[in-house]
Amino acid sequence: MAEYDDMVVRLPPLYALRTFMIAAHSASFARAAEELCVTPAAISRGIKSLEDCVGVRLFNRTHRRVELTAEGRRYFEELGDVFERMALATQNVTARQSHRALRVCAYPSFVMNWLIPRWCTYDNRAFDVYFLTTMSHDVNFEHGEIDAAVLSDRADYPGCRSDLLFTAHLIPVCSPALLGGGAPLQKIKDLDRVVMLHSDTRPNDWQYWLAANAAEVLTDEREGLRFESSNLMYEAAKAGVGVAIGIREVVQRDLATGSLVIPFGHARFAPCPYYLIYPDDREPHPALVPFRNWVIAEYHR
Repeated sequence: MAEYDDMVVRLPPLYALRTFMIAAHSASFARAAEELCVTPAAISRGIKSLEDCVGVRLFNRTHRRVELTAEGRRYFEELGDVFERMALATQNVTARQSHRALRVCAYPSFVMNWLIPRWCTYDNRAFDVYFLTTMSHDVNFEHGEIDAAVLSDRADYPGCRSDLLFTAHLIPVCSPALLGGGAPLQKIKDLDRVVMLHSDTRPNDWQYWLAANAAEVLTDEREGLRFESSNLMYEAAKAGVGVAIGIREVVQRDLATGSLVIPFGHARFAPCPYYLIYPDDREPHPALVPFRNWVIAEYHR
């Protein structure tokens, strides 16, 4: 490894190499300057910096012309088509990247209830998306070969960039049958009378909503039933087990069909920002920006 590192350090700048290759091929600093859209003096300086780097004279310069030295000719021949091969390799890797599906990770409830229904009815898809799910706020982009994640609550992820997609709304939801029982929910304090449902993937949502409504501290808002995922929590709410804290945009279809209702019509929503998170140490997937724009457009539709 040390020998490899030393070799890399000794490599001359690519621009100087490119300048040398063009000047050697054209046997003219002036023609090389025209091709690179610089002055002949800039070409001369580039060649001089390369000669200083490799420690040999590459060109013999006269008043009217330049010509390769024996070492310069040998260097030119050994470099060969290196820049053409670099360009082809870059073109190939870019092509492979552009044809690979964009791998997007998000919470299961958001993938199932928001992303998939909209993506499946999107008629103008110019790229493919491979959806994955996570039960954690911390996504391992390298291990899962994930290009981006759609996560909420916070924008600060070490080593990643974050783009705000939209701000959703936290709300309590329950079965309409629960409202017709013997303990109707009229005030937020009435939550003490029912079972509060929680999702382990979003453990702080009840606290966020209560704070947004300046609600009195309940007996213990953390008590109740806990579920591994928000989808399981929503199913328990639809079955009349208790009141869940949900995201309005995620349960929109259940609200539209009436399988879930909002018990406190007068209560405020709590903001729930969604971010597109992606690593900042590698080139973004070509479909990342189109996907981001699609999500934002879908939310505002």
